[in-house]
Order: sequence, then structure tokens, then C-alpha cells
Amino acid sequence: MRPSPDRPHRFLSSRSVAVLVIMAVIGAGCAGNAGKGANSQAGSKVNAGPADAAAPAASAGAGAATPAAGSDQSAAPSGTEPAAGTGGSAAASANSGSGTASGSSAGAAPAAGGASGSARTAAAAGSGSSGSSGSAGGSASPARSAAAGNGPSGSASAGGPGAPTPAPPSAPSGPGTTTGVGRDTVNVGLFYAKTGFYAGLLRNAPAVMQAAFDEAGPINGRRLMLKTYDDGSYNTSTIQVEEKRAQGESFGLVSLVSESDTILAPLVDQHKVPTIVGNIDRDVAVNSHHVFSLMAYWARQAPILAEFIQNTLGAGNKKIGIVYEGTSTAKAAKEAFKAKAASLGEKVVFEQPIATDQTTCANEVANMQSHGVELVFLMNGPLGSICMLRDARALGYKPIWTGVGTTWNFNATATATGGAAEGIRMLTSSTTLETPRGQHFAALMHQKAPNTGAEDDDLMLLYYGLAQGFIEGLRRTGPNLSRESFESTFETKMTGYDSGYFPPPTFGPGDRTGVTSVGVTRCCVSGKWVMDQPGWHAGFPPAGKAPASAPRIGRSGIEGAVPHLVEPEGQGFADLPRPVELRAVPGRTRAGRRLPAQT
Repeated sequence: MRPSPDRPHRFLSSRSVAVLVIMAVIGAGCAGNAGKGANSQAGSKVNAGPADAAAPAASAGAGAATPAAGSDQSAAPSGTEPAAGTGGSAAASANSGSGTASGSSAGAAPAAGGASGSARTAAAAGSGSSGSSGSAGGSASPARSAAAGNGPSGSASAGGPGAPTPAPPSAPSGPGTTTGVGRDTVNVGLFYAKTGFYAGLLRNAPAVMQAAFDEAGPINGRRLMLKTYDDGSYNTSTIQVEEKRAQGESFGLVSLVSESDTILAPLVDQHKVPTIVGNIDRDVAVNSHHVFSLMAYWARQAPILAEFIQNTLGAGNKKIGIVYEGTSTAKAAKEAFKAKAASLGEKVVFEQPIATDQTTCANEVANMQSHGVELVFLMNGPLGSICMLRDARALGYKPIWTGVGTTWNFNATATATGGAAEGIRMLTSSTTLETPRGQHFAALMHQKAPNTGAEDDDLMLLYYGLAQGFIEGLRRTGPNLSRESFESTFETKMTGYDSGYFPPPTFGPGDRTGVTSVGVTRCCVSGKWVMDQPGWHAGFPPAGKAPASAPRIGRSGIEGAVPHLVEPEGQGFADLPRPVELRAVPGRTRAGRRLPAQT
């Protein structure tokens, strides 16, 4: 049932996340540039959530740990202006606002990962050491408690007196690991930010996952039991401690945030825990045995974005600047974009790193202006992007903004920037709230987690999509459940799975190609991001030319064409916000129609 559009409480809840973000960003911004990019001051930066949402589940030792994953940002990030042969290095300098213009599009690419790669190595090494595995921490978070009562509770008891007792499932047959699997339950772990700068934005993640589990009901006779773990806003030490606890009590894991996923991957590979993630460093994912990404890698989307800029935005002749967070995921995508842009004759003139949780961006905006940047490829999460868009508006800087998804194309970003996102078009790896799938999510969250703001939070829509993928994997595995059989299902039965929330993925034995197509979103209709072009697209070639099929990637080295989704005829932005059905069609993908350039 579609929720009523004119409920007063829903209007209030739809602004809850954004208002909290605005207050925190403005408050943190008053500290000036002195606090910019310093992970040690993350607590003073944006944390829009209530205090109870940030309660850590790890032990005191984990809570006191410094976020090693943020070592890329321990010093204020600086821009890069490589001369020919310098390779576009983004080395930090004493001046936090300094930058470097690109003398050429080519050059040796900086090592993907940087300090983040070191952090991942340390995380994997540290996971094998003895020590505390963290607190028992199995208690539900406040958000989960809000959702309790609408479906199976955290206990393993069956229904009330007189309720029919389902037949117990068969015991897993053959060799296999059944950690977290009971006769009538299966534990599923969620990694999300209970602490750190993302805690406020992600506080409703447990409620969304619980609602998805309640909606699904028993899968092959087993109820899904939610366990939650803190990623500390991709704090390496916190993830180490929590993963050590998770691998011994949860059957499988779900995680969304890209750098958290990148840190988590080598740990779950070591302990052989099946893990479903959102975005992740592609170089890490394709070499992982136990991680499956349901969202398109940024490094996969970046070359598609270069085509989108030239053939859809009509801006291939503009001077391009890249603003990127200092993570391996973003760095790899930056290099992939530059290579494709150069092949299309596009000119990248400036590269500017910023911190993921940066709150003051006047210097970075000034760098873009001084180098004549006319189009900005903004590759950051919502907090750094709010900073850039807000300060650009304050300084009267009006370039074309675009990016890959899903990064900052959220309603909270649109509201927190005071309209600075209006007119922006960018790629996405997920659907939006006005679509049938989005409306289903909103109705469910209105029922299961009322007055939390989740029903109008398109960031939470991503967690619901990940939950659907995990649930479908359990269904297709059948009652003889083990970690090995679940992973085999993803490798052999999940290619082309169309949830409607993400584009269909491609997997195989040793093959982690993942998602190869994208959508297009635009800001805004009634203050919300919407699908600008219905359907998923493998690329945006010139009119009349089909996009090339993406090769499969992974340890197996399998090559071949990948099926995609296409845009239905006669539908475009003018039809929105009318819901648009997304349908799978075999064969090639037709390019989207050319739309007027952003002004």
C-alpha cells in the first residue's frame, strides 16, 4: 500500500536527518580550517545522530583506538598539480588548500590505496593476534528496538500459544561451516557506524535491516536474527575487534560504506565469512573469495562518467576538476576516469583531495576557481560534498557538478546545502524514492519504524537493497545452509538478479565482476533526488552507437558480454515524479537521450 503523501508527521521526519546534518556541519564549520581533515577531531565534526545511536558495541580498547583507516587524512589534504611525468601524485603539503593542475592527462598513476592499503594490511595482520574480542555487544541498538514487535524478536522462541509450529528444516548435509545457523534461526550481522562521523546519518540502519527481515519472514524455515557491529566510521581498530566477534557468531555479514568494506574484506576472507557489501575498492573486491558487491564499483563507473559528461551533459569541452576523498576506492576511480577522459579528448586541469568528513572547503573551492575549472567531478561521501557545495554557493562559484553513485546524491545533501544541488545530474548505482521500489520501502518503514525519518531517507534505501540481496541468496541456497553453499549460490545463481534497487550483478566461480551498469539521478523534484532517465545504462556513447559490453573480471579471468537493462521508450525526466517501472531486457543497452547541458 502506498503511504499517504500528506501526513504532517512524515514531513517532519523527512527533514530530521538533513536538519541534524545542517546543524552539525555549521557548528563544526565554525572551528575554521584548523580542524579540517584531522581524524583526531572527528568527534567534533558532523555527528548528526542522537547520543544513544552512537553507543559503541566494541570493548573499551576498541573505542579508544584511533581510526587508522583515516591515515590518508591525518594531515590536511592538498591539491595536486602534476607537471608532465609527475603522475598526478596527490602528496600532502603544508598548505592545506594548495593544489596541483594537470599538465597532461597521462602519467604514472599513484598507487591505489595509499595509506588506506597499509591500514587494510594492518587490519588483516592484527585480526590473527590474540586479545579481547570486544564486548558481548549482542544487545539491540535503539533503532532496532524501535522496530521490534513488528516481526520476529531477538529471542529464538516460536509464536504464542496455539500458533502452528513449522517443521524444522533439514540439518545441513555434507561438509560445510554452519556458524550462526540454528534449527530455526540464522544470525546475520550488520556492520555500520555506531560511532564516528557517520553515526548520525546511519543511525537507522538496524531498523531498516530488521524491517526487511520481518517482512521476509522465515527463509527455508529459519528466522533471520540481526546482530550489529560498529565500523567506527571506517575505523580500522574498531573493525578489527568487531569482526573478530562477528565471525564467531554470525553466519554472514552486510556492510555498505566503501572504505569500511575495503578494510573488512581481507578480514572476512581470512575467516571465510560470506559478506555482502555496497561500494568497495574494486582491486580488493576482485581478489576476494568471500565478498560480493551489489553496487557498481566507483572505478567501473568513472569511465562511464567520462562518456556521460561528453555525450549526455554535452560538456566534453569544459575544463574538468576532480575533488576526491583520500581513500583507495576514490583514488582508483580517479585514475580510471582520467584515462577514459584522455581517450575522449577531455581535459582534467586540477585534482583536489579533501577529507571524507571535511567541514570547511573555502580553500578548495578557491583552488577550483583559480584554475578555471568549469566542471567538477565530486567523488566524496555526503559530508565532504555538503561542504564543497555549500561553500561554492557562498563564494558564488557555479560550475557543472557531477559524480558517480551512490556517493552524495541523497536528500539530506540536497537539504543541507540549501538548494546548492539543484539541477545536478550524476550517475547512481541505486534507485530513488519516487520509483515503485522506493515507494514500497517508504510504506514499509512507515509501518515498521514510524517517526524515525527512515521512510524518507534514501540513504537507508541502500541498506534495504543490500538486505534484499542477502535474503534472496538465502532463499536460493535452500534449507541445507552453510557458508560454503551460500557462497556457491552467489557464484552460480545470482547473476542477473534484479531486485529493482540495484542494477543486476554478474558473479561466477572466481568472478567478482559485480554490477556493470548505472542509473542517472537528478536534483530535485520537491526537494528530493529522482531518476532522471529510467532504467540502467552500460554506457553513454554518441547517439546511434551502442556501448561496449563490460568484460567480466576476477581471479578466473573470464571474458564475455554482460546483460544490461534498457530505458523504456517515451519516458524521460518530464514524466517524473510519475513512478517508472524498471524492466530487464536482454541484449544491448540503448544510450540515453541527450539532455540540455547543466547551467
